[in-house]
Amino acid sequence: MKKYILLILVIPILFSSCADEEPSPESKITGIYERITQGNLGWGSEQFDFVGTLDFKNDGTFTFEEVTKNIGGDEILGYRAYGYGTYTIENNKVTIVKNEAYAQGVADSNYQPKSELVLYQFDPPNSLIFGITEDYKTLTSGCGPLENCLVLTYTRVE
Repeated sequence: MKKYILLILVIPILFSSCADEEPSPESKITGIYERITQGNLGWGSEQFDFVGTLDFKNDGTFTFEEVTKNIGGDEILGYRAYGYGTYTIENNKVTIVKNEAYAQGVADSNYQPKSELVLYQFDPPNSLIFGITEDYKTLTSGCGPLENCLVLTYTRVE
């Protein structure tokens, strides 16, 4: 009789420990996403790579950087923005909220030293919504049909 009771108690434990759990959306998005655009925001004619990164952590926070590099180069010439914030994921969309952001105080410059970027205060908080592809490899911001905005696409690099 004791064997049957023990068997009845052990079987549910065996089956419950074998079940695969679906990873959380936060664990799926964790990593670095990047976008690169080329252009010149200053007075000269030289073209640059403007590289933006979003680094999502598993705890619902992220950091971001906007840097300038020579086209095809790896060396950071200077910064355009950086900061950190929080994010939430719902219905295949990630909403990022910038809690603290430093950006250029000069409008017609391609980059500045990181130490010269200016703290921006957002009231209300600056948020942006990205659609997430099913494989979590691409994030794309959306624009409504009557909105005049730039679509941003980030691709996972790590």
